[in-house]
Amino acid sequence: MEAIDWPFLTLCLVGSVLVGLLIFHAVAGYYHQRYYVRRKDEGGQWKCQPERWLRPEQQKEAALLSTFNLTLGGLNSGVLIYAIVHGLPTQLYYEVSEFGWLYTLLSVPVYFFLIDGGAYYVHKLLHIKVLFKHIHRHHHRYIATSPYVTVAVHPLELIALQMSTMLPLFLMPLHPAVIGGVLIYVLIFNIIDHSGVRLYSMWPWQASSLYHDDHHKYFHCNFGQHLMVFDKMHGTLRREKRAYGIENFGGRGKTEGGEAVLPDFIKY
Repeated sequence: MEAIDWPFLTLCLVGSVLVGLLIFHAVAGYYHQRYYVRRKDEGGQWKCQPERWLRPEQQKEAALLSTFNLTLGGLNSGVLIYAIVHGLPTQLYYEVSEFGWLYTLLSVPVYFFLIDGGAYYVHKLLHIKVLFKHIHRHHHRYIATSPYVTVAVHPLELIALQMSTMLPLFLMPLHPAVIGGVLIYVLIFNIIDHSGVRLYSMWPWQASSLYHDDHHKYFHCNFGQHLMVFDKMHGTLRREKRAYGIENFGGRGKTEGGEAVLPDFIKY
């Protein structure tokens, strides 16, 4: 059995953790300062849910939980990087010339589509009643989102979502730069989507922040991460004049009663 290369393993672990934490706190801190500090009194102009605000202790809790989960995710990624370098078989390639620039460039949207689909199906699975009650409810305590809520989830949920992003590495040839670039994009836009700020993207495939904010407001709908295509395919995109709420599982809402009136907080 090959001896563990502790210096290199430490580099992989520390590097992976620091990259995730630096990106998260830089982007989340920017939106927090710009809106929740400097424009707090103007919430009606920019906030997705101006009638709801997280309490200071909830903000702190979310920031700490997100930091913990990003550290956990970074450690998992560091171990995976170490294992790949030391012979774990994957479909990774390191020279663009192996598959050419055309394939490498086309693999960007393909990888993005695959992990977005994976996130949709994992997320939808977590909205099965038993999994929601025991795992995913931790994230839905935050009806009003904020940048620090992004990965304030149960650690098992974090691991499941991370596994769905790593699965394509074993299924199709991918360049490490493609993986790194797409994952950074996903993290940044997940922060934006959880910001609680009404934001619209210049990219046609990227849904506005209202799309995911509605998921927190109405609970069991809008399961997609960035793309709305999977919700449209499965009929789980939120529709007007349908009743949604914490007990309306299934993603399609109910026809009777119209829009559900939601509580300002949830007790479990």
